[in-house]
Amino acid sequence: MKSAINKRWNLGFLLKEITYRIPEHSELSAERRAEAIGFQMSYENEVSAYADGDGDEDVLRGIGSMASVARKRMREAEYEIYAGGRNDRSALAQGFRYRLIELLIRFAVGSISGHPPNAWACSARDLAEALACASSFGWTESAERLTRLALPMIADGALWAPEEFDPRWEKRREPFARFAISLWAKFMGIELPRQPPHPYSAPVYDTLLTCWQDSDPRTLVEPLLAACDWHTHECMYSRSDRPSKNVDFINDTLMGWPVEVHMVYRLRERLNLALPEKLDHPLMQVPLGPYLPPQPIPHDERLDRIIRRACSEVPGLQEVLQGAV
Repeated sequence: MKSAINKRWNLGFLLKEITYRIPEHSELSAERRAEAIGFQMSYENEVSAYADGDGDEDVLRGIGSMASVARKRMREAEYEIYAGGRNDRSALAQGFRYRLIELLIRFAVGSISGHPPNAWACSARDLAEALACASSFGWTESAERLTRLALPMIADGALWAPEEFDPRWEKRREPFARFAISLWAKFMGIELPRQPPHPYSAPVYDTLLTCWQDSDPRTLVEPLLAACDWHTHECMYSRSDRPSKNVDFINDTLMGWPVEVHMVYRLRERLNLALPEKLDHPLMQVPLGPYLPPQPIPHDERLDRIIRRACSEVPGLQEVLQGAV
């Protein structure tokens, strides 16, 4: 079990990781910068085309670029937060909402059609990150709907590819994903279907899963501090593409955002349980560290048009999404 904060993790590290992935601020050559910006604009144009009713793509193809748009916008928002010292999370929330709406539509369509999205469309990591971010923003109604739609589909091939159940394959290391999915399943009272083997220990998450509902909030302090330590180590990714070398927070937008702590806090609040008075940890002191009241859902006219078009194309979709979008 990792203990103490990783010495490389600090605000400078967070800004560097975000800056590296934003073409306008990176040290790319002019040619590569223009190419990267062009790719990003193509994703924006594809999303706008679907929102505007152009083309004849089905809904799942039409929303295919929303994840890339969300990633771009979240990085830009975090750059402003880290580099500009801004504490406003509204732009970050607006960017994340593209990802949340995309996943809600994917799983809702899967529920209606009987064909769940495969692991390429939404992996266990993707779902866990969406549930954690939605929890941090306080959008628990959306997270509940996503949980209720997604978890039963595991038995039908969602979240993990068939080969990940094969004992001959190297298993993907994903302690945070397993934790977040298990936590939401416990909160919702859903029995998880069989998952692929996961031969990697994460005592920090095992402990949290046993004590997160404890009536005494002081019981959570040490486990949550340990989770914060773990978080700083799990940002330090390797260049290996082997599944066993995965880290929990390779997603750069989460490297300085204690979504696992916020998720536990939000679900405890839903159960009318008290929160620890304070977590004295560097992860809780960076700009995205403080736990805030629920954030307003930002209005986005393009997202509204995407939802309207998707609902017009898929009978029953509006009813499945009611109250979650």
